[in-house]
Amino acid sequence: MNGDNEGTGRSATGAGGTGAPTVRLLKGPAEEYLAGIRSALADLPAPELADILDDVRAHLADLTAELGSEANHAGLVVRLGTPAAYAGELRAAAGYPPAPAPAAARERSRSAAAWFAVAGLVGSVLLVALGAAASAPEAVVLGLLVALAGLPLLTRDDPGVPTVAALPLVRRLTGSRPAPGTTARGVADFLVSLQPAWWVIRAVVAAALVLAVLVSADPALVVLLSLVTVPTSVWLGHRTRHDRRLLWAVVPLNALAAVLALDALLSTGSGVLGYSAPTSGYSAQFHQPGLWQDTDRQILDIRPVDAAGNPLTGVYLFDQDGRAIDTSGSFSCEDDLRSGESAASAARPYPRGTTDYDPRTGDCVTIPPGPLLVAVPSATLQPTSAASTTAAPPATPAVPPSPVPSAVPPAPPAPPVPPVVPPTG
Repeated sequence: MNGDNEGTGRSATGAGGTGAPTVRLLKGPAEEYLAGIRSALADLPAPELADILDDVRAHLADLTAELGSEANHAGLVVRLGTPAAYAGELRAAAGYPPAPAPAAARERSRSAAAWFAVAGLVGSVLLVALGAAASAPEAVVLGLLVALAGLPLLTRDDPGVPTVAALPLVRRLTGSRPAPGTTARGVADFLVSLQPAWWVIRAVVAAALVLAVLVSADPALVVLLSLVTVPTSVWLGHRTRHDRRLLWAVVPLNALAAVLALDALLSTGSGVLGYSAPTSGYSAQFHQPGLWQDTDRQILDIRPVDAAGNPLTGVYLFDQDGRAIDTSGSFSCEDDLRSGESAASAARPYPRGTTDYDPRTGDCVTIPPGPLLVAVPSATLQPTSAASTTAAPPATPAVPPSPVPSAVPPAPPAPPVPPVVPPTG
């Protein structure tokens, strides 16, 4: 381990050629990493331990200079493994037996906890994304709870989460990053530079979601609440760069915000932000249940009258395909009255009246139709020929009006036309 001077961290002669050793001093993450190795090799003899640490110190100094801005604890773990794992390699190279069983068992336990935390994070993202896409709040809540599976590890690990970074899969993914100077690395760096824009977008989506749950996602209220959520989101984004443990909370929420933002962009109706996109003259209300006039006026009841303005009752209405015309919608309390009836109950006669909740009892009640005042166009009399007049039978007596009260005065019945008798010989 100390056979040559290049890897020991000491030169053969110091300044001025006096032969005094020159020691490289480590700072920050490299010093912490070296302390972890010292702790894992504490059972070795002191002289041999000092020689091993000198070699490691020099190697860490060179590696820190090579990594540059990425020379943090997580970067060292990616390149060398955890201090305990690297210490095991040094121990084997020096010809010493493996570490005592408690230390090895502790390392396996931390590795299992790291795998469990990663699995919880991946499962959380999937549940949250699928729940948001399917409008299933219970799945979103379950996904956020699944992310807590990594809490036991995160409370004991360092901000860089070195236990997770030391996993073989994570090390392979981290090591497969594009090399500096390549086109792929340029694209990756550009995407990273867009992170602040995403922090603002997720803050606006969060404000809209909170308002939609509590009151209403009014655009003005969304802007006001965004004055609070945007600075918070930006601070959290910068904080996550230094404390990777926050990823277990931020990543599932990012997935939720991404799905909601995409839904707001692709939706043709009212999205999360309350925005209603134009759809070639059609409105979102066109697709709502019930009967609508010109897509913006809902018809709750139909009041048929005859040509004389007399109200009619017991009138059934059907469309051109023979299907009953139903003015009730799924958002009406009429569903409470009709629960248990068959689908054929849509073919009910008009007028039906309207339904609403009684403010005193909270029950859904039917409000009967009141007096109606309408202007009925007068009928145009068609002229008849003499031949048809001669053969015309006596007029049928007028049908008495319906007893249903109405504010429209009934028109006087037309006088009967006397039959014309041809002259006899």
